Parts: sequence; C-alpha cells; structure tokens
Amino acid sequence: MHKIVAAALTLGLAGAAFAADALPPAQTFGSVSFVTGGIGLDESTAIKAAEKDFSLSLLFAQTKRGQYLADLKVSIVDKAGNTVLETVSEGPMLLARLPAGAYRISVEHEGTVLVRTVRVEPKGVARAAFVWQPAAEATID
Repeated sequence: MHKIVAAALTLGLAGAAFAADALPPAQTFGSVSFVTGGIGLDESTAIKAAEKDFSLSLLFAQTKRGQYLADLKVSIVDKAGNTVLETVSEGPMLLARLPAGAYRISVEHEGTVLVRTVRVEPKGVARAAFVWQPAAEATID
C-alpha cells in the first residue's frame, strides 16, 4: 500500500513539474507580470494550472467551430486611465498579476475591438472571455 501511495505522489509531483515546464515564460509590462499562450494541450494545461497564481485570466475565441484565437492586441487600463498592460497575446489565454481594482480591457481581432470591464479582488481570480462572431461569409449568386 505504501508503494502505491509513494508512486502516486511521485507521479503527481512529476506532473506538476511537467506543467511548470510547459508554462510559457513570464513577461512584464511596467510592474505587471503576465503569461500568454495556451496553444497545444501541454501549454494550455500548464496555463490552467498556473491560473491560481494570477489575479486575472482572459480567454480569446471565435464562435465559428469554437476556434481559439492568438495574435490579439490586448490593452488593460486602470480606473485612473493608466495603461497597465499592453501586449500581443501569443495564444488564446492570458494570465496577469494585477493589483485589486477596476480595469477596462480592450482586445482587437481582425479590426474588431471587444471591451470588458473587470474588477480584480484582493483574493481570487477575475475572469473574462472575449468571443468574436465570425464575419458573415459573402455568397455569390
């Protein structure tokens, strides 16, 4: 029985280490630390596991066939109008460490900007999803 518990513990720790290895490197913008990515199962799993260590979690998708999006311009502005984060997301997920407060988040995909307001609390993770409707496909009669 002890061998089974030890093996399970070892596998659990190895899994945590693997998830940390797959996590994209943290970046900074001013005083804000953030991670973007989530392309591929390993990286998306690692980002989901790391979410608890951040105060903000964003997801980017398009409704057409549930496609996730990357290469999106992301801008986060605080209540005073200061840009606290500006980046291009390298995948469908972005995690950021922001201080508690209200933020306006703008995300651009193919010329269309979606805006959300989020409140980051002192504890926990604020989440927002940005989902674009695909442009109507032109039909030729």
